[in-house]
Amino acid sequence: MDYLNKIKSILSISDSSQDTVINDILELIKARLQAKTQQDSVPEALDYIVVEASISRFNRINDEGKQSASESEVSATYQTDDLAPFADDIADWVAKNIETSTKGKFTFY
Repeated sequence: MDYLNKIKSILSISDSSQDTVINDILELIKARLQAKTQQDSVPEALDYIVVEASISRFNRINDEGKQSASESEVSATYQTDDLAPFADDIADWVAKNIETSTKGKFTFY
């Protein structure tokens, strides 16, 4: 998937002025998702998480560390973990695709 162009399209960004920032965010989100799924690349079924979490992170630029912000009658609450909204989806994917057997082997002498 062409993450960069998908994100730019959703955010209505038509030039390349934000490409470096978006690519940096993409790399961080992909690395975190790969760690959670224990895969060398992002599973195709979870591509949407990379896009949505990256957009969420991009929209928080300059609001790092804030839990909430308000201006006039508008307020916003921020997740501190960009993947938190997708925890169930990630856990479902892992349960279906990763062998997590805890069966052991015993030897008696």
